[in-house]
Amino acid sequence: MKVSIWKATSGLGLSARLHLWVRTRIVPWGRVVEAFDPAGRSLLDVGCGHGLLAFLLAGRGYTGAYTGIDIDPRKTKAARAWLGTRPYTVFSDSPLDSFEPASFDQIAVMDVLYLLPRAARGGFVSRAAELLEPGGALVALTSGGGPAWKRRMDRIQENLAVSLGITRGETVEPCDGREIAGHFSDSGLGNVRSVYVGRGYSHGFDLVVGFRTANTGESPRR
Repeated sequence: MKVSIWKATSGLGLSARLHLWVRTRIVPWGRVVEAFDPAGRSLLDVGCGHGLLAFLLAGRGYTGAYTGIDIDPRKTKAARAWLGTRPYTVFSDSPLDSFEPASFDQIAVMDVLYLLPRAARGGFVSRAAELLEPGGALVALTSGGGPAWKRRMDRIQENLAVSLGITRGETVEPCDGREIAGHFSDSGLGNVRSVYVGRGYSHGFDLVVGFRTANTGESPRR
């Protein structure tokens, strides 16, 4: 039986519950979750926040190992309180550079890249791509696409979130799927595709997926 996010987060504080409730309504999570393989062995969620993606993936039947990392210790603490008792589920404040290459067969970067300076995004994507196993998938969601009014809405909301301390990052520089897809390709990922998934939402969401080419000469998955 599907459990509402409000009921599922009853053990968290009010601010965290409200944040998660809002996130489930303003982000096209149905499209996002479909981009991941439920039979995957291991997944790294970069910028995991309170663990919403882990919760949604579990609802879809994902049983592989999940590691969520975030620069905000308040959120990883809440995530551990909420979901940290599940088998093979870990939340930590570890930086991306702390993991060995080829450690994961799926990596999620959900609404994170706009918090990095534009000049730093390519290096960040390259580092994430290195952590993929051959044939593994990198999935990124970004909200800087769509029509001009959605891009303005995105910039206003994200600047407000950072100024209020709800979100932590180096900057607020919205980016769209075309830019991120370019970084994916520059990092050596194959079968890169960017799909607009913002229809019906107040933000111009783009979902970008790419695959690390298998060393054995096999084609990337999917």
